[in-house]
Amino acid sequence: MMLECRYRVETLRDFTSGKTHCTYLQTTIESEALQLRKLLELIAFSTLVSYQEAYRSVRSDIAKDWHAARILRKIEGINPEFYPVPIDGSNRQGWKRLQGGYLTRKQFERLYDKCGAMLHSQNPFSKGKSSLAFHKKVPEYLERIEILLSEHLVELAESRELIHVIAPMEENAPIQVRHLVRETNHV
Repeated sequence: MMLECRYRVETLRDFTSGKTHCTYLQTTIESEALQLRKLLELIAFSTLVSYQEAYRSVRSDIAKDWHAARILRKIEGINPEFYPVPIDGSNRQGWKRLQGGYLTRKQFERLYDKCGAMLHSQNPFSKGKSSLAFHKKVPEYLERIEILLSEHLVELAESRELIHVIAPMEENAPIQVRHLVRETNHV
């Protein structure tokens, strides 16, 4: 799933740099929104793939849903700690958690909904958000997602297990995934 994330990040980079585009700006913006939304779905679903039954039950339900808050609540019902924790390696005290600059869970929800809004034709009688404003923020969204995914931890549902992922968003850089089990504290 991290490899697919990387491909979508590369596609978004191509759009934001002007290397590639669609026929006209509005379709480019809609394509950016689609790639961002699919990237967010990959992030959410990636923590469930090791629990196939749970993944299937949530995926079939979520496939029909469009509201980020509901989707995240459903995933949290299976794994309350599903959201990746961005880190920058470890030291003797433990994992060095990032303090900012990455896409937070709240920002995830807002961005998911913004992407959805870009994918629908605007009602000519409503005061919708500017697609140009969304387009100008895509590089920032992309940077926050890259920081989130570059190195992160995810707690697996109902276990003492962690997945440590190192996924540089550069083409051909190795992606490393480590399955870790926390030691039980003895009293």
